[in-house]
Order: sequence, then structure tokens, then C-alpha cells
Amino acid sequence: MFKALAALVIVCIAGAYASEREPAVSGMFYPSDSAQLSRNIRSHLDNITNLPDIDGRIIALIVPHAGIVYSGQIAAYSYKLLESSSIDRVILCGPSHRYPFSGLSVYGPGIEWKTPLGNIACNDSLCNRLLDYHSNIKIIPEAHNREHCLEVQLPYLQRVLPYFTIVPIIMGRQDRMTVELLADALVSLEPDSTTVIVSSTDWQHYRPASAGWPMDSLGIDCLVNLDFNRLQRYLDNGKVEACGGGPTISVIKAAVALGANRAKMLKYGDSGDLSGDKSKVVGYVAAVLYKADTDSDRSTAQASPEKKDDPKADEELPKMLGLTDSEKAELLKIARKSIEEYLESAELPEFDVSDNLRKYGAAFVTLEKQGRLRGCIGHTSASEPLYETVSMCAVQAAVSDRRFTPVSRGELDSLHIEISVLSPMQQVKAWDEIQIGRDGLMIFKGANRGLLLPQVASDYGWNTVEFLEQTCRKAGLGKNDYMSSEAVVYKFQALIFGE
Repeated sequence: MFKALAALVIVCIAGAYASEREPAVSGMFYPSDSAQLSRNIRSHLDNITNLPDIDGRIIALIVPHAGIVYSGQIAAYSYKLLESSSIDRVILCGPSHRYPFSGLSVYGPGIEWKTPLGNIACNDSLCNRLLDYHSNIKIIPEAHNREHCLEVQLPYLQRVLPYFTIVPIIMGRQDRMTVELLADALVSLEPDSTTVIVSSTDWQHYRPASAGWPMDSLGIDCLVNLDFNRLQRYLDNGKVEACGGGPTISVIKAAVALGANRAKMLKYGDSGDLSGDKSKVVGYVAAVLYKADTDSDRSTAQASPEKKDDPKADEELPKMLGLTDSEKAELLKIARKSIEEYLESAELPEFDVSDNLRKYGAAFVTLEKQGRLRGCIGHTSASEPLYETVSMCAVQAAVSDRRFTPVSRGELDSLHIEISVLSPMQQVKAWDEIQIGRDGLMIFKGANRGLLLPQVASDYGWNTVEFLEQTCRKAGLGKNDYMSSEAVVYKFQALIFGE
């Protein structure tokens, strides 16, 4: 308790009281002398040549977070883009290196972050919106007091922006539910052209440069293609390493939802570039995600949420109608068991399943109680094994559907579970392609997206136009926005089964 309190110093600002977050790594990761620190950062910024033109609005940056003597020159490539910009709000996202916890921690409102170059205020409004957004977003001082990944970004921001506020977010366990939560929470903040999201991560750790670069190149390929699904798979199977992989996936996913349609890798390097020792290096990447002024070559990551990641994608997608009755029953048991164990221990159980259920698949899980909807969450992309998708979505439907209060253990016996296994998405070219009762719909327009399952149109007796209008409503759009040239509509089918 005393350690936590020691990190906070109360200061009087304009007649009100605010808490200071003292620097944790000043004098270690960067100079504690303000003049020397300023010279180092200015040198890094001035050393940059051949920075590409960004023909659009910057939405997010990817930066490293080692000591600035090692990674500062790389990070400067990202921050150089902010010079002479209108950015005055920075949302900082990074991983917890020292303090284990579940969920997300926001170190604000009412807190000023101190560096040798001065104090930076939190954006109290945005911090409060995040804290109100979900119960798994909290203020956990221990997650920030000794953490370096956000702190080392601040001096660069102080040199390229005349004034700005911050939203400092640390991710604890990088499980998929928390990754999804951060992505959704970022989108909920509705960042505008004066806001940039920053993901702080280093890449492969302590491998020979000859072995590290091939791993990092796979991650970079995911970045430049805005391919958060493939990056997730590579991190899961160990083909890519990134200490901030979870927050980075969240930031990419949020950026795409917010309109990012292009990304560029600005600079790559490793710790051996300075030390000369290439036997054990850490990889560093600077990248920018942005919405191009013209979307003539819009990234397929936004244009098609079901884009095939690689030549094996067809093999990884299970045949939607290939599930046996016993496999359907097994998925329903997985959904119920996952909810039960999560409510008991806040952990997802492990399952031993057939090879068919291990194939990658997209699905929704719907919960009903006494004939009324109690929660519905799903994944539209086949980014994980089908049984894992069902397990995760069942829990999210129970505790993370913002339309409802979380399910309690006392409700479990009264819940009815229904699973919808989705086919790959097909873009709708003409409205008469849509068949009521067979097709579900998804619409994308800007940062808005909405999806309705096939059974919804049948349940309400909608015709095609009504189905399109209601899908727009679900996305928070005007009812006729499906006709906009900026909108993209997809159809899909579903295999639906329940308890």
C-alpha cells in the first residue's frame, strides 16, 4: 500500500487537486536531465530522412518502448509524422510488464503524468467514458506505477505536440476477450482528426538477428495489410513475438473500424544496431495506420471482414453444414460449460474436441431467458478454432453484451443457448440476391458496422428492404444508408441449432 501511495504526489493546480504520476524509469530508460533528454529527442527527430508522405488522416501509430538509446530513433519515425499536426489528444495503449492483472487499467482521470520535460494531463472526459464503458476497465495504480511502455513515449510527444492530453491504458492478461474489449472501447470513444491512438510494443526478444527478423517480418506483413486476424494467429502459434501483441491487435482492429484503409511501415531495427551485438536482439517497429484521402485501393482488411488470410484459408474454414449432431451437441455443452466456469472463476475452461471443431470458424452465441433475448455476441471472421469461438462468444454474450446486465449464476438453469455457425461473407451486388430466411446481413459504413442473423428477419416477418433498414439501424446509421456509395453490405448464411 505504501509503495502505491509513494507513486502519487498531490499538487494544487488552478485551485483543484490533481495527482502526479512520478516517472518510473527516468534516468534508466531515458535521461533524467531535461536539457539532455530534449537534445536526444531532437537529434532523433532531425536524423529522419525519406519519411513517406501520408495522404490522409492518421488514426494510429505503432511504436517501440525500450530505452530510448536503443529504440528511440525508431520511435521517432512515428512521432515525426505528428509535427505541425492538429493532434491534441493521444490514447496510449500498452502491455503490463511488471504487474499481473485481468482486464484494462486506465490511469486517469485527475492524474498528471510527470516527465523531466513537464507535466501532461489526462483527458478526464475520455478516461471517464472508458471507466463507464465496461466493468473490466478500472483504475489500477499498481499496473502503472513501475510500468515503462507508456512513459517512454511521453517525451517524444512533448517535443512534437505543443499541447495535448492523454488517455493511458495498460492491458493485463492478453486474452482474446480483453483484446476484443480494448478494440471495442477504443471505437466507442469516437476519435476524431485531433486524436491519435498509439500502440506501444517491442517485437521478438533476445534472438539472433538472423532468426528474429523472419519472425518480425511476418508481424510487419500483418501490420501493413491491417490483418489483425492473422497477427492473432501468428502470436498464438509462436510465429510472431510481441510483448504488446494484444494491445497492438486491438489498435489495428479499432483503427480499421474507424476508417483506416492503409498502413505503412516507417522503420525497422533491432537493439544490435546500436550495441553491435547481433547474437541476442530485440526487434523494434515504427508504423502508421491511416485513412487515405482516396480509397481507390482500400485495404481488403476493411473492404472484406472475411478476407482470406492465406492460401490455406479454404481448408481452415469448416464446412458450415458439415457438423454432425454430436458435434452440435458438443458445441452447446462447450458454450454452457464456458459460462458456468467463467462465472465461477473468471477463467475459460479447456476442452478436448474433435479435429472438425478445431478448424477455424465464425459463430454467434445467443442467450434467451423465458423467450426473451438475454445476450448475443459473435465473431464474423474465422480467426480461431470453432470451439474456441463458441466458448469465448458464449461468455461474452453472458457478461459483455452492453444491452443487458451480466448474467448471474442463479440464472444459468433458466438460460436457453442457441449457436449460429456462419458461412464466409459475400458482398451484396444487387438487393435481389438477398433471400429472407437464408441470409443474414452485415453493413459497414465508416466506423459504423451492424449485423443481423438470418433468423431475425424471419422472426419479425421483414421483407428485403425492411431487413436492410433494420441492419442500418443496428449499425447506428440512417435507415437508407445501405444505398450510400460509402456503405458495403455483405450477406452470409448460418447453421443454427440450440438446446
